[in-house]
Amino acid sequence: MANFKLVLAYDGTAYKGFQKQPGLPTVQGALEEVLRRVAVRESPLYAAGRTDAGVHARGQVVNFHGRIKTSPERLPRAMNALLPPDIVVLECREVEEGFHARRSAWAREYAYYFLTGGPPSPFTRLYALHVPGTLDEGAMREALQAVIGVHDFASFCRREEGRSTVREVMEAALRREGELLSVRVKANAFAWMMMRMLCGSLLQVGKGRWTPERFLAAVEARDASRSGPALPPHGLFLERIYY
Repeated sequence: MANFKLVLAYDGTAYKGFQKQPGLPTVQGALEEVLRRVAVRESPLYAAGRTDAGVHARGQVVNFHGRIKTSPERLPRAMNALLPPDIVVLECREVEEGFHARRSAWAREYAYYFLTGGPPSPFTRLYALHVPGTLDEGAMREALQAVIGVHDFASFCRREEGRSTVREVMEAALRREGELLSVRVKANAFAWMMMRMLCGSLLQVGKGRWTPERFLAAVEARDASRSGPALPPHGLFLERIYY
């Protein structure tokens, strides 16, 4: 029995998240349906991140133990021929027995995308949040420095009973690419809704409604009532998993 690692990209628009849910369309459900035809799976399908409904991924990682009916190099082509076009297997390779997509990862990187400026674009409406006008990017960059390091992110997440909200953020940056502005955060792990609530508060800074000092105070408060509104899922991408 071998251990196989898959790297995936998907458009999350049509799915109720990654994790399989009875009677609902999910990325995991689509993957497992195809794997039944090209592999004999002898373990669950483990994922590095359980993206929520409507969230996209450029570099999701999953693994499973079992046997495949072709070589690892050919498996992506075989799966992509059967998968819906909004899910793509980018890579497959055999990895060591102890590799686990979630537990072996030491960091994840997410990005939230804003489309700023004029009217909304029909071409980015599913992948970036439209913000009319301009944002104070200098203030947003200043505020972002407050999340780097080890913090309790209770202000920027929905609590899950029995789970810690302490996370370590290694990098946090604002990047401008034409009309698109992205907030990119690399952390050891992310609490539920952390990026969408963090970016919702950061947007308040960009609009001039909050100062960077108020953003810092929200981080330190460890109280979700101090967060700005959570942003919609369509601007959020799981960019990369680090091993």
